[in-house]
Amino acid sequence: MTSRAQRVLSLAALLILPPGGLPAEEDAAAAVARREEELNTALMKCDAASLDRLWDDEMTFVFPNGRLATKPERLAGLKRCTPGSPASETESVQTKIHGDIAVAIVSSKWTGTSDGKPMAARFRATHVWARRAGRWALVSAHVSQIKE
Repeated sequence: MTSRAQRVLSLAALLILPPGGLPAEEDAAAAVARREEELNTALMKCDAASLDRLWDDEMTFVFPNGRLATKPERLAGLKRCTPGSPASETESVQTKIHGDIAVAIVSSKWTGTSDGKPMAARFRATHVWARRAGRWALVSAHVSQIKE
């Protein structure tokens, strides 16, 4: 990029952003929201490579039945995954930033088949993200089914 182009981009950023730029928490919350979108897409596509990148190596997952799983166990479980079923629709994401830790409360609706059986259910998940080396990785997830 030429120095002229760099100056134009810098000037454009100054005109678009409020004085001082985005507050750090807003910027972090936006980054975590993007990770949540990537996570949902990767889960629906059974995309092990993307999940491997999004999930921290020490991630712990708590299923609605209380069973625990590690990242390697969850990745191994993708072998049974059928892309697009069940399908997930995110209903809401509420994020709180605590320095290099973010807690996202996610409500979603899942429909389709699971283990060969039709399913339709709503879930609420608590996702704990940690910023490590400048990127957000999921370190813990706990999912509960919402009883209607």
